Amino acid sequence: MSPYASAAIGLLGTLIGGTVAGYVSLRVARQARAAAERSWVRDNRRDLYDRLLTSAQQLLIACEEDDGEAVEVAYRSFFEAYGVVQTVAQRPVVDACRIYAYRLLELVELSRRRRGLESRSRFGPARFGQVAQLVRRARHGAIDAMRGDLGLDGSARPPESFNPFAGTELEAEYGGDPYTRRA
Repeated sequence: MSPYASAAIGLLGTLIGGTVAGYVSLRVARQARAAAERSWVRDNRRDLYDRLLTSAQQLLIACEEDDGEAVEVAYRSFFEAYGVVQTVAQRPVVDACRIYAYRLLELVELSRRRRGLESRSRFGPARFGQVAQLVRRARHGAIDAMRGDLGLDGSARPPESFNPFAGTELEAEYGGDPYTRRA
């Protein structure tokens, strides 16, 4: 074999090897970038979900305490976070948060009505407690959708028969629906 043929074969082998190595490197880099992007999105969603749930809980508490100023501050905070959730979350989370948001909105309107302000509530003030219970149920629906989006297994929703006083002297007195607040 001539030295030129050997050199050509060597050069061809180098080109093929370099092409394969370049392709593999490029593919690994793309996969690493995609994994980093997914991780970034998941981490940002986690922070966003925290912000949404925290502001929603503050809104619920403010409504229950009839604290008009706190209601308005929490209202703005919640709906700011809700708007972002609609932009970046998966569809099941958006759907669950929409139910949560509209129930909270109704609770805000009922709170305004209870304070003698103009209100667009579809219900009378007597429904405040029932709507508040439904807000709590919607919170668990949103949490479960968020858990699914974040890749977490299982539901955080308490079972209907949940009794935090089971096994204590208060077990029989507690009973009932875990979402219902007692006076």
